[in-house]
Amino acid sequence: MTLVVAHRGASVQAPENTMEAFRLAVEAGADAIELNVHLSQDGQLAVIHDDTVDRTTDGVGAIQGFSMDGLRRFDAGARFTNAAGEMPFAGQGLRIPTLGEVLEWLPDGVGLVVEIKVRGAAPTVVEALREHPVRQQGRASVISFDEAAIDEAHALDPELPTGYLLVPSQPLEPALRWAVEKGHQAVHPWDGDLGMDPAPALAQAMAYGRQLGCYVVNDPDRMKHLAVYGLWGFVTDVPDVARATLGPRAD
Repeated sequence: MTLVVAHRGASVQAPENTMEAFRLAVEAGADAIELNVHLSQDGQLAVIHDDTVDRTTDGVGAIQGFSMDGLRRFDAGARFTNAAGEMPFAGQGLRIPTLGEVLEWLPDGVGLVVEIKVRGAAPTVVEALREHPVRQQGRASVISFDEAAIDEAHALDPELPTGYLLVPSQPLEPALRWAVEKGHQAVHPWDGDLGMDPAPALAQAMAYGRQLGCYVVNDPDRMKHLAVYGLWGFVTDVPDVARATLGPRAD
């Protein structure tokens, strides 16, 4: 069954990479949550996509310029605007979480996909996941556009699934060959690169023995199309729409 992976949580309904977005994603029935991690100045894993706080908070500056306590002073709901043009989360106490906080909260049975945004975070991510039930149940994976980051994660924990994110227009077959050579379980291209007919790409992935996921799929018709072909999973900003489209979770 094709997995629904909530992109930075339910990021259309709530500010991305916040506990509220993750809670709403689980409530919507997402099979897994995808999030991004950077290292704070004091070496903690801050859950945020960009390398600065500017776009998603009321602060200004580079992530690595602040301790985790410093990052948590910013309002992570300050910039979010919903479909009605409202800003319902500004001033409501949302903060940049740590990976540890997310792991402590993560409900049993929900998967976690951690995208490493900075190479130096790989060892800390692996250690954070190592003893957690999500890792022990085989529901955790680590992904990155940075080849060295997932290579290091795989070297530190060969049993932890790792996935190679491809930038748009990056050729699939060389990436699959590289993933086989390095022992990475999955390759995740941009959805647009799969084309209208994803069958050839899926056949390639199957021939190389790799899982194939993609990002970002928000159109219900496309979701159904990919699921019919047996895609491993897709990342979506609208897990509620995806769940309604594909039907209930297979627990």
